[in-house]
Amino acid sequence: MNKLAFTKFARTMVQLKDLVPALLKSGVISTEGGLKAMLATPLVLARYRFTTAREVEQGAIACPHRTALIDDSGSLTYSQLRANARIFAAYLRDTMNGNIHMGVMARNGRGIIYPMAAKGFAGATIYLQNIGSSKEQLTNCLKRDGVNILVIDEEFIDRFDADAMDIPVIIAHRDSNRDYDYPDLESIIATYIPQQRLPFFPKHGPIVVMSSGTTGTPKGVVRVEPVAPTVLAGILTKVPWRAGMRVQITASMFHAWGWAVFNIALGMRGTIVTHRIFDPERVFRDIDEGKLDGMLSSPIFLKDLVNLPDNDRYDCSSLKFIFSSGNALSPWLVEKMHDRFGKNLCNLYGSTEISAVAVASMEEIAQHPTTSGPICTGTDFIILDENDRPCPTGTPGRIFCYNTVTLRGYTDPNIPMTQYGHLIQIGDRGYLDENGFLFVLGRADDMIIVGGENVYPRSVEEVLEEMPGIADMYAGGVEDEETFKRIAVWVVRSDDYAGQNLTTEAIQNWVLDRLAAHSVPRDVHFVDSLPRTATGKVMPRQLVPPQR
Repeated sequence: MNKLAFTKFARTMVQLKDLVPALLKSGVISTEGGLKAMLATPLVLARYRFTTAREVEQGAIACPHRTALIDDSGSLTYSQLRANARIFAAYLRDTMNGNIHMGVMARNGRGIIYPMAAKGFAGATIYLQNIGSSKEQLTNCLKRDGVNILVIDEEFIDRFDADAMDIPVIIAHRDSNRDYDYPDLESIIATYIPQQRLPFFPKHGPIVVMSSGTTGTPKGVVRVEPVAPTVLAGILTKVPWRAGMRVQITASMFHAWGWAVFNIALGMRGTIVTHRIFDPERVFRDIDEGKLDGMLSSPIFLKDLVNLPDNDRYDCSSLKFIFSSGNALSPWLVEKMHDRFGKNLCNLYGSTEISAVAVASMEEIAQHPTTSGPICTGTDFIILDENDRPCPTGTPGRIFCYNTVTLRGYTDPNIPMTQYGHLIQIGDRGYLDENGFLFVLGRADDMIIVGGENVYPRSVEEVLEEMPGIADMYAGGVEDEETFKRIAVWVVRSDDYAGQNLTTEAIQNWVLDRLAAHSVPRDVHFVDSLPRTATGKVMPRQLVPPQR
């Protein structure tokens, strides 16, 4: 064992002392399921590590008759979920002769959950495709990564290029009665008779999560499912998430955040409520009628919830916590969430490459709405200046991190990773305050210099978000002949009197009253809508360029 490997091993052992108490407090480690479940735990963990298969298997042993999933197709107990996932795993093994590189392009629900669980049972590598990918992007990803079988929702089937990719296809979710030459997932599970036993100790391939693809073909981020997810300690000590809770997941499961909280929810032996299409009114009905304990979501969805008219007719008093990630929280959104749901909002800051970096509890968010919170237990962290020197407290710099679920690289080996020792650059700029709280200012390449002053477009978005008449907006830096860069904003008007009377001058004056003059947008573009990815990120390359 070399020095670096020994250092990582020793660090993991130290971090486990924080993880075990957190698991005990949350009720994950308990006598639930009796002696049989307790005795089975070491072997199940040895066979499946912390994969979806492990959580499904252990859940079926501990609480087989508890409802594991409620989705658009109905409900499944833990026992049913395990049985169905194992049938599909056997189908994959038999069909692909054990060489399984499975692509999945599916929305939330069993169409993506069965493949994620089958991956661990069969011993496979899984590639979660971004559902916002175009036909060209999907083809490029499948070819680049060597995907040899694809599970895809019917609504995306026209993005699969059968001429370019001669591989087996399975329909994950059907929306129509159209005939296809491809089998569907539910039919396979209902009728397939396994030809051989599943491996007792499967060979676990990585899980590959795609980036947003806002600037070209999505990058394939390679992540090894951990033996010891020590970052869980930072989550479970900050979020009042307890075993057996009923939680709603609106975060997209094909994305790193949705995938992570789905697996944690299974590990908590809870009941998961999710839908393929986000509908704010249905979310409120689920909480009210199901008396749900928690919600796992993202700011793009939370904004739609607080903007839903007459949403106070739903009883949401059962919610113990709302856990958000995927995009930055703004002070405006925090205030609106507190007004509607009470001060139960928690936040995780992380990335597709790094996973969890910092977690802010509901108390910390209430006190500091713009903070990402303290750095997670189990995450190595440093902020460096442009010369790779550590930044003093309060000084912004580039964020570098590492933990047990950090990426191992990209499927394209030509994509570089900027590292500092074993730590990897996350791509954002931020600073730590005197209390060790992280404040993220935005993407490192988003910061622009206007007339010698640093400007972060995110700061402009934060002040405009609360302006009457604005339904949606995006701020970014654009080229300028005189100052090299300038701020431009793209604005979607609201459907009311304030939106109808919104002007460029009013927007500029609003920003000038709240920020320095160099932050005032020189260009204001009124648009009908903003081009966003499936996870809510704006795609700047699709915005109309500013006219001088």
